[in-house]
Amino acid sequence: MKKMTMKERMMAVIQGEEHDQVPFAMYEIMFPKEQAFEVLGKDRIGIIRFSPIYRVEHPNCHFKSEIFYENGSKMEHNSLITPKGKLEEIRIFEPAYDSSTTKKHYIQTPADYEIFWSYLDDCIILDNYEHYLQDCAELGETGLAKAEVERSPYQQLWIEWVGLEGLSIHLAEFPDHVEETILRLNKRARKTFEIAYYSPAPFIDIPDNITAALPNMEKSTHTFG
Repeated sequence: MKKMTMKERMMAVIQGEEHDQVPFAMYEIMFPKEQAFEVLGKDRIGIIRFSPIYRVEHPNCHFKSEIFYENGSKMEHNSLITPKGKLEEIRIFEPAYDSSTTKKHYIQTPADYEIFWSYLDDCIILDNYEHYLQDCAELGETGLAKAEVERSPYQQLWIEWVGLEGLSIHLAEFPDHVEETILRLNKRARKTFEIAYYSPAPFIDIPDNITAALPNMEKSTHTFG
């Protein structure tokens, strides 16, 4: 068969079609692609770029971020400011890839959920097709723009907003708040899926971490009241 470009190779694998060789690819955020091309060659490594197929406007809410250092560790303080109040998150970075993990999640109490609802109510979900097509054009035949929607509602709460331990506790102590939040996130998800369905992307990624390791819940110091 004829020699394929890296983009053709990657698409063939995704679509279950015949390909001339198994593609070797990396996420663009993991390593400078120019350096990868210099070492391996453009035709030997493919680039995967995260490209949300939707965008969110929230005219009455905004996020604020501040980097700080604590005991030599890089930290980030994020605030979500809404008409109903403020939610705060703290992230800690590791030095190798400058990736971060959550030290303190935004939602801790029933009142925090209600503040979060005001943010969700303010959000307007729009398509991001122009940006996606620009990503495709910039990558050309060197790789793929991975069109994405959000994580599923439960995964969002677990990873982005509450944390797994907190979510487990909240399901026991104030389940109505959790269920109402999931209903609102489901409504938002339907809109993003509609945008994805009508998008020019040949495939859509739902970035759920379905095999992610869970923390040791036995170490929790929480006592149920």
